[in-house]
Amino acid sequence: MSILNRENDGLHPILLTLARIVARDKAISRDDLINVCVPQSSLDKDSGKEADNDKRKDLASRARATLARWTALELFTEDSDQTRLAVELARGESVDAVMERLPAICRNLALRLEHGMPLWPANGNISEEEVGRTADLCRGLAWCLTQDIYTLPTTHVEIESLIKTQVQAGRFIFLNDTRWAGFRSWARFLGFASGDESSFFCDPTVAVRSELKEVIEKGDTVPAAEFVSRLAARLPVLDSGAYRLEVEQVLRPERWTAPAAGHLSTALSFALRRLQKQGMIGLVTLADAGSRLTLVGQGGRTWESFTHVSLLKDAS
Repeated sequence: MSILNRENDGLHPILLTLARIVARDKAISRDDLINVCVPQSSLDKDSGKEADNDKRKDLASRARATLARWTALELFTEDSDQTRLAVELARGESVDAVMERLPAICRNLALRLEHGMPLWPANGNISEEEVGRTADLCRGLAWCLTQDIYTLPTTHVEIESLIKTQVQAGRFIFLNDTRWAGFRSWARFLGFASGDESSFFCDPTVAVRSELKEVIEKGDTVPAAEFVSRLAARLPVLDSGAYRLEVEQVLRPERWTAPAAGHLSTALSFALRRLQKQGMIGLVTLADAGSRLTLVGQGGRTWESFTHVSLLKDAS
């Protein structure tokens, strides 16, 4: 299974359309949902517009594949031929409010260990068979976020070349260029990246900000290592997270250098620095504290060290 194969498993704009329709109608049959998502063309083959009909069939096929994929990932549920959102909604919550939360909801579902593991087939095949439903996404995120985000290439040719030098034989990150294109789209949607094709940049700030309220309460101050550990439990593609550790284990040490002890990755450092400058969090150094962590910037330059993290205002 996969969610990055755009040809067979859909695109996130299709998912947005499906989710909005279901959130609006509360319950809708699968066929009605697809017909609303991809309206029947008023043209038929007799009109000489076969291309329009073929395009509609292709979109409908992608919509069905996207619905099936995200039903398996527990965003939707089907009961008595009725499709519903399998998401707890606040009383009186508007459709627009649900849609604002959708990237965070999808991120949580996609990163669940029961959906992402195992990352590779046990038999060593280079295949998406016998892996987690979202393994392709989780592998890609974990690998990209281990890299120096300031020098990470943006084209598939360069990415694949870097992967081949780093990843041990029998393991892989992106199966092909289709997955890389899909990855960039989903990474942006889920809050792990920004930029278009030529300016793609791995930046997990949006994802980290969205999870702050789950790892620390406003006004609280927690030890830095504990904060990172809590964050990794919510976003296991970040430093010390389950997917991250799995990917790091298959990287050749002569081709990839792990951050020094007590130093964070450039990706997590960038996100925390941005949130600090936005006044969202405080990076605190207490004199009597034991261990400390250090932010790392471009070119391996260290920014600052801290022993504790505080949440200064409500995250959203």
